[in-house]
Amino acid sequence: MESKYGRPKLLHFETDFYDFECGLVKRSAAKGRHHDITCFIPHDNGYVVIQKPAYAGTGIFRAPSGGAETGESLEAAAHREMLEETGLETKLVRFVLDVRLKIHCSDSVIPWRSLVFLAESTSGEIVPIDKHEIFDAKVMTREELLGPDEQLMIGSGWGGFRYRAFLTRSFFEELAKP
Repeated sequence: MESKYGRPKLLHFETDFYDFECGLVKRSAAKGRHHDITCFIPHDNGYVVIQKPAYAGTGIFRAPSGGAETGESLEAAAHREMLEETGLETKLVRFVLDVRLKIHCSDSVIPWRSLVFLAESTSGEIVPIDKHEIFDAKVMTREELLGPDEQLMIGSGWGGFRYRAFLTRSFFEELAKP
């Protein structure tokens, strides 16, 4: 991946998760998945973001993400997940961040890894295909993501949102570097 998309910045983050959040992560881990591929997709002077049913109506949106299935390449997984979550065909442009997360649950610590890319939309319309997993998708500006959206995430008290706020801010900081 690095030879094709560049060397990402390596970051580390730790946070406490609520039990219900830990349950979601444990179900993924039970299937052998300890990662996500997150893509920031520029579109119409902003970035494509999604909202899941678990937090529908909260005003919180985040970059789309998903995991590779067994035997699936990261590139293929990114393409599939972005299409399912946003309705857009995409291609990876730059490997921006490699984030190692320690999720603190009441009974364990779970390691997680986020591979964060800048991606480009090649076709399609912003209409989620996977309506079960995605409640809404739209475009938000960098300023909205780092302002009101970040405040809502942190204010939610959810560890997953604290992490996504950190990931989003770190992405834009790294993207701004020459």
